[in-house]
Amino acid sequence: MTVTGHTVGVRSVAFSPDGRTLAFGDYSGAIRLWDTNTNEYKNTLTRHEWDASSLAFSPDGKTLVSGSGDHTVHLWDMTNKTILRDSLIGHTDRVYSVAFSPDGRTIATGGDDTVRLWDVYTGQHKKTLIGHTEDVYSVAFSPDRNMIATGSRDGTVRLWDAHTGEYQNTLIGHTDTVRSVAFSPDGNTIATAGADNNVHLWDTHPPIQKNTYWAYVGGQERGVQSRWKDDRDWER
Repeated sequence: MTVTGHTVGVRSVAFSPDGRTLAFGDYSGAIRLWDTNTNEYKNTLTRHEWDASSLAFSPDGKTLVSGSGDHTVHLWDMTNKTILRDSLIGHTDRVYSVAFSPDGRTIATGGDDTVRLWDVYTGQHKKTLIGHTEDVYSVAFSPDRNMIATGSRDGTVRLWDAHTGEYQNTLIGHTDTVRSVAFSPDGNTIATAGADNNVHLWDTHPPIQKNTYWAYVGGQERGVQSRWKDDRDWER
C-alpha cells in the first residue's frame, strides 16, 4: 500500500493505538489522516505554520499531539478532528519530539535545549526539564510512568523523574547527536540511537551500558531510529 496526497515531503508519522488511523505530518505543517482499513483519506488538520515534525497519539486514541518547527505544540480532538485548545507555547525553537505518558495525562515535548511537561486536560505547563546544552531530539516515558529519557544534540541521554521533573542521571557513550530513545516494554532497558552510527542498550536499574550495535546501510555505517518489537527482540 502506498499513501499519497502530500505535495511536499512527509516529516512524521504515527499510528493510532487501534491501528485504524495513520497520521502524517508534512513540511507545510499539514497533518493528514488515513484510514488503514479502507485505505482512504479521512481528513486534514491544519494549524501549524511550519513543518509538523513530530506526532503522537494518546493511549486511548482520542487525542493527537503535534510538535512543529514553528515552536508550538497542538492538541487535536480525534473524534471531531478539531484542535482542542490554544497552542502550547513555551519552546523557543523547533519542537523535535512529543510523547504521551502511559496514563495519557501528561505530554513531554523536546525542543530548543529543554523538555517541557504539560497537563493534557488543562493545557497548563507543569515543569521544564533543564540540563541539556543543545537541542533535544527525542523524549520517551518509561512504561511504569516513573521515568523520562531524553536524547540531545549534545550527545547525552538524560534520565528524569516523570512525576517531579527532577534530574536523575546522564548516560554517556555517544560521541554525536542522540536522535532517538526508546524503553523496552518491561522498562528495564533503554535503547539510544546516535548520529555516531551507534545504538547503545542501557540497564535502567542501575543505568549502565549493556551493549553497543553498529548500523550499516548500503555498506556504510549510519545512525538509526530505535523501537522495540516485544519483550525479547530489539529491531534496527
